[in-house]
Amino acid sequence: MDVIGLAATAVAVIGVVALVFWIGLSRGRPDTSAAGGRVIGLTMWVAVIWAVVSGVSALIVAGLAVWSPEVAITIPVQPFWPQLPPGTELDGITAMRVSGGFTTADVTLGGLSFGVRLAWAVSQAVALLIPATIAALIAGACMQLRAGRPFAPAVARMASITAVVVALGGIVAQVVGDLAGIGAAEQLLRWTGAQYPDVPGVEDVLQAWLPQPGFEITFPFWPIAAGFGFAALAAIFRYGSRLQRDTEGLV
Repeated sequence: MDVIGLAATAVAVIGVVALVFWIGLSRGRPDTSAAGGRVIGLTMWVAVIWAVVSGVSALIVAGLAVWSPEVAITIPVQPFWPQLPPGTELDGITAMRVSGGFTTADVTLGGLSFGVRLAWAVSQAVALLIPATIAALIAGACMQLRAGRPFAPAVARMASITAVVVALGGIVAQVVGDLAGIGAAEQLLRWTGAQYPDVPGVEDVLQAWLPQPGFEITFPFWPIAAGFGFAALAAIFRYGSRLQRDTEGLV
């Protein structure tokens, strides 16, 4: 999940949770006003559509990664910058590269092994299932709110499930995707022999123009933090459920 998607998800979840708690704690029943009902209903249907689209997209992306003749994938490469022949002059350039270069490449590859395809399919599908799970939580919370049960135990259980999916899914999507990219880079760029014509001014054409496969695995920490956040949300909903039962017992 990219930063924009994560931020949008966080805003949506915080907004729905704030709405649920404001109604649940201040009134103890769903908002029966026309405006409040429309907001809850609209949020619920947007979340339902969000969950369905993300879930279907996960299936489509996984299927294409496994069975399509060509796969769009991100591969790591060692820091690379093409070396131009001596004497090359480029007009219009005002900056000068001091160091560094490309470390990843977005490519479409054919002939990848089934193992690489499967790993990439898993990473992309899991990445899409994370927002689908969050959307399902939002939709479930809105449904319970409309039914007059803002702190229903089902919402707490859904929040607990979401915590596990976000924490484990975020790590799996990143790590497995990195492993798939490493495998694809090896299959595309790890050559054992080559023949090429001489190019004046370029001593080693392959070194000058062909990047080398890289090895990079990133362990993300945001899924763990987000998972703890949803776990705390589940605990709050359980506390609210007990509070609501005690309040109803006093009436």
